[in-house]
Amino acid sequence: MLKKIKLQEIDGFSVSAVRAGIKSSGKLDLGLIATDKPTMTAAVFTSNRVCAAPVKLSRAHLRTNRNQARAILVNSGNANCCTGKQGDKDAQACVKAVAKNLNCKPKEVLMASTGIIGEPLPMQSVLPGIAQAVKLLASKKPQDQRFADAIRTLDTHPKEAGATCRIGGKTVKIAGAAKGIGMCAPNLATVLIFLLTDAVINQRILQAILKEVVDDTFNRVTVDSDMSTNDSCFLMASGKAGNQAIGALNSKDAKAFRQALFEVCLKLAKMLAADGEGATKYLEVQVSGAKNQADADKVARAIAESPLVKTAVCGADPNWGRVLMAAGKCGAAVEAENCRLRFGKHLLFNKGKPAKFTPAEIARYMGKKEIIISLDLGLGKAKAEIYTCDLTHGYITINAEYHN
Repeated sequence: MLKKIKLQEIDGFSVSAVRAGIKSSGKLDLGLIATDKPTMTAAVFTSNRVCAAPVKLSRAHLRTNRNQARAILVNSGNANCCTGKQGDKDAQACVKAVAKNLNCKPKEVLMASTGIIGEPLPMQSVLPGIAQAVKLLASKKPQDQRFADAIRTLDTHPKEAGATCRIGGKTVKIAGAAKGIGMCAPNLATVLIFLLTDAVINQRILQAILKEVVDDTFNRVTVDSDMSTNDSCFLMASGKAGNQAIGALNSKDAKAFRQALFEVCLKLAKMLAADGEGATKYLEVQVSGAKNQADADKVARAIAESPLVKTAVCGADPNWGRVLMAAGKCGAAVEAENCRLRFGKHLLFNKGKPAKFTPAEIARYMGKKEIIISLDLGLGKAKAEIYTCDLTHGYITINAEYHN
C-alpha cells in the first residue's frame, strides 16, 4: 500500500544532502545514504557499453563484497563518464573519503553520478562536500535531508514514493527516490534510483525481485529512446523490521514484498515519464491482443518512441494514423483489419476503418495533461504498457543548448 514514506524514515539508514559546489547554480548536488553495518544490497545498472566510472566501481564493489554495502554516495552535475583513468581514480578517491569518515572499508561504499559527460569531477569541491555530508548524517533538520533534491539535474521537482506491506505480522516499509528527465530508455530507464527497505530478506531473493520489478516499471519508461551511460538502481535492506526472513521467491511473503516494491517503483516510473525534458503531457501507451509478449512490447515501444506520435500529442492533434503507422513498422504481427484504437475511452479506429467519433470531443481529450493511447491488436492475449511524454519545442531547446 502506497504511503508517504521518505528514505530517512526507513529504520537502519541515515541520509544527508549538501551543496558541495559541483553545480554552478549553488543548488544541492551531493547526497549520501549510510548504515551502521554492512547491509544486503541489490542493484541493476545500465547496459550501455559506454558506462561511467561510478557504474564500473559499484559493480566491482558489489562483486567483491558479496553484495553488501555500508553507504551510497551520489553526486549530480557531473557524470564522471568518458573521463579516462583520472575518472576511475576520482571515483576511488570519493569512496575512500566516505569510508574514512564512516570508518569502514572502501569496497563497502557504492557510488552514482549524473550530469554532463566528459568533464572531470571537481574534487576540490567533492571531497570537502563528502566530509560535510557525513557530519550531517546524524542531523534531524529537514534542510539537511533533501536527498531527492540533491540527485536532480534537469528534473523540475523531486521524485519520492513509499509503501508498506505486512509480512509475518510485521509492517515492512519501502521508500524510494529517483531522478530522470532525458536519456531515459532501457536498460535501465531512469538514470538514478535509490530504494530502501527495513525488510529481512535473502540477498538472492532481493536481487531477483528487484530485477523483476525494474523490468515491469523503470524499463517501461522512455523519453527519447536514448540510454544513459550512468543508469543505476540500488535497493538496500536493513533487516530492522524484524519479520521472518523472506527466503523463497514464490512464497506469500515474497509476493507481498514484491507488490509493495512494484507500487513504489511504478509511481516513480510514471513520475519520471511525466517529467521528461520539456514535457507538457504524460503519455501512456497500452497494447493488448498481441500474439506474444515480445510483439506486445515491440508495438508499445514503437508507438511511445515515435516522434510523430509524440509531437501529435504535444499539439493535441488526434492523428490516429501515426499510431497505426508506428505499430506497423516495428516488425511485430499487426493486421489493421483486427485492430481497435482508442484515445482514452474514444474509439477512433475499428477493424480496418475509421470509427465514428466527434472531433471536438477528441480534441478536448487530447488537451488534457495525461493521455492514454490503447491499441488492441486482436491477435492474441499478450499485453504491454510503456510510459512516456510528449515531444515539445522545450525538449529541443534543452538539448540544443545543454552546454550553454
